Amino acid sequence: MKKTLFTIALAVAGAAGAASVCAQDQAPVQKARQGWYVDGGLGVSYIGKGPYNGSNYAGSLTGGYRWAVSDELSIGAELGYVYLGKQDAGQSYRDAYHAKGGTSETRSDLRGGTLGAALRWNFSPEWYMNLRAGVFDAHGSGLSDSHDPVRRTFNHNIGYYAGLGAGWDINQHWSVGVSYDYYQVNRDRKMVNGQWDGTRVHMDTQTLTASAEYRF
Repeated sequence: MKKTLFTIALAVAGAAGAASVCAQDQAPVQKARQGWYVDGGLGVSYIGKGPYNGSNYAGSLTGGYRWAVSDELSIGAELGYVYLGKQDAGQSYRDAYHAKGGTSETRSDLRGGTLGAALRWNFSPEWYMNLRAGVFDAHGSGLSDSHDPVRRTFNHNIGYYAGLGAGWDINQHWSVGVSYDYYQVNRDRKMVNGQWDGTRVHMDTQTLTASAEYRF
């Protein structure tokens, strides 16, 4: 699943690059968009390490302001919220958790706020590529990545996010696109007898989403 998501992301970038070549012979025009915007996305999330190794639904809502810095480039500041789904723990982790007397739910639960910046390249009047990165304030719960897993609940676990996307400006106000994003979630990792262990929660998550943007 991880390789599939990354392959699709590369394919999107390749298709966007091909469209750019076709647009190079056009006369220079103001392509970059400027102003307030709001963006909503729906897709799939994936965790591939530790107790969780599977996929679930994902969704996001982001808003911000974009400044045009050239005919093709714009830079934006954005604030958002992302829901990264709930996933079942692997059987071995569930068995170890219950063997130690655990009685709580073993499914993961992950969501949080985002604050960051985005760089958009409008290589033609209709098509664009987008890079985004910033701080991810994770909230959730899940089993720890240890030999004797415990249930951990966390709030304000500060990590990062980064993503790559491409899309089509339908008109002055509306766009649609796809994006691949990575959210880092790594809670309380510690060294025990020369090895990383303890009650660490490792829930780094990837998403592949389709989105729609409205510009005011």
